Amino acid sequence: MKVGDKIRDLRTLKKLSQENMAEMLNMSLGAYGDIERNKKDISLTRLEQIAKSLGVSVLDILSFGDKISNFFDQCNGNAVGINNGTANNYEAREIQHQLDKALLEIDKLKVEKEKSDLEVKYWREKFEKPQ
Repeated sequence: MKVGDKIRDLRTLKKLSQENMAEMLNMSLGAYGDIERNKKDISLTRLEQIAKSLGVSVLDILSFGDKISNFFDQCNGNAVGINNGTANNYEAREIQHQLDKALLEIDKLKVEKEKSDLEVKYWREKFEKPQ
């Protein structure tokens, strides 16, 4: 297994997207994708950055095929706590986005309720008036 394949598999286990990794590494998505596709030679410095972003050591990446069972203990399914808060910031933005969507949905439902209340009032007045 080549280094790029190992990085891709680790990223997948950590439930990170290529976009997450490219952002954490301050590189373009295409350049990061080239690393995972083994189209680009990777420097030790870049490998260290990738390892840090994944929350593992360089040795863990290089020996990934031999020690895969140990990684399941390290993979908690999210990006919390890696890369000096970059992932935390990303997760916080995602949570804020979801919260904003939920608040907009609540506002929409309030408006729909007001509309329904007005319709009920209209029909009550129409049918409750003596003719």
